[in-house]
Amino acid sequence: MKLLLIALIFFIPFTLASTCTTTDQIRFLQCKGSIVKIQDTLKKYAPYTATPVPQSVFKMISKLCDRALTCVEQIECAEAKRGVSMMDFACEGIQMSSGPFGDCMAKLQTSPPDAYKYSCAPMFAKDALDTISKGCQMFTNDVECVKSVALEYCGVEAVMAFNKGTPYMKNLLKC
Repeated sequence: MKLLLIALIFFIPFTLASTCTTTDQIRFLQCKGSIVKIQDTLKKYAPYTATPVPQSVFKMISKLCDRALTCVEQIECAEAKRGVSMMDFACEGIQMSSGPFGDCMAKLQTSPPDAYKYSCAPMFAKDALDTISKGCQMFTNDVECVKSVALEYCGVEAVMAFNKGTPYMKNLLKC
């Protein structure tokens, strides 16, 4: 999960294009509080701290993301929308980490899957996904293996959350 934080920490823009209306600029400033809280929270755990990220942090950031995305949706300026487009992907990744799949990852880090049965088992070890290339492997080459592990150890809800989050993570990590 540390990889997700590394990828997310710099996704938040702080200015709008000058061609946006005053109304859109005001809306953006109203949204900025949630955006700054997300960034500040991410900075506590990324990019290179040894502190594990508690699931409660992902859940809190997910709520902030919901609030920020709802706010940003009200902005009509195309330039501003492009400026916050990565926020959508980042928040979807956070939701994946805060939901059933994130809970599954946390569980599997304390009780790893059978390495003889699953070739992708090592990626569930704590801090195994510490680089973008390893994260990309999870969301590209090892997708079926990860889904099999999630299904066996955590259930269909974890698989569904992984399936929903995979396209967002691939885009965010540029896999």
